[in-house]
Amino acid sequence: MPCLIEIIMKKILLSLLLAVSFTSVAQFTVSKTDGTPVASGQVISFNSIVYAQASLALKITNTHTAGINIRITCLSMSNTNGQLMEVCFGPDCYGTTSVNQLFPSSGSVNIPVGGIDTSSHFFNNDIGISTSAPVDYVFKIYQVNTFGTEIGTPFTFTYRYDATMAANQIDQSASNAVTLKSTVVDSNLDLQVNSNLNYIIYDLNGKQVLANKLETGYQSIDVSSVSSGLYLLNVVTENGSSYSLKFHKK
Repeated sequence: MPCLIEIIMKKILLSLLLAVSFTSVAQFTVSKTDGTPVASGQVISFNSIVYAQASLALKITNTHTAGINIRITCLSMSNTNGQLMEVCFGPDCYGTTSVNQLFPSSGSVNIPVGGIDTSSHFFNNDIGISTSAPVDYVFKIYQVNTFGTEIGTPFTFTYRYDATMAANQIDQSASNAVTLKSTVVDSNLDLQVNSNLNYIIYDLNGKQVLANKLETGYQSIDVSSVSSGLYLLNVVTENGSSYSLKFHKK
């Protein structure tokens, strides 16, 4: 018969494996303060360095069945030294940003079950080292355990300042990328796709229900497994443009 120590070690190993599997997927969603979903990998662009036009505030929603701990870090920046990038999260707010900087500087922000954190804020006041290139900051939002170790699937996005971009240019290019045949659907969401894109379908609570890729052409998304109600279809094109459409599932 196996000894007691061997049995205990097997139980500990099983618990660790379950824990790794359990936290291998994202347990939070990100949206703008107006409820517009933000997809991981998305580029959010501004053509202004004026606070009112260039301020980005995000909502992080806990979709897990327990409380989660969140941190943010700056992965990279280009055409800037970060001296005029304001980042706030939790109790911390800094007027400058550097690569690998952590927010908050110590610890993490706890979001309880069903909770929404609205403390994250980003604002660039730098026209860039070169005015012929955009200013980019890539940020990562990620979950940590009680020891501060990263777990789960991280979420990344790019904050971009591009003086050459016309107002609403990104939203317009993304809106032209897809057309819904009807906003009221039964079992299939039929659409005309004009450029390759990724899509995520959210319910009105910000919970992701479906996600995949679509290629150019006439496409149909099977939504027969989705409950009746209103949903947001968020599409992100290959250049990072994003657009959201509402539809009703019968």
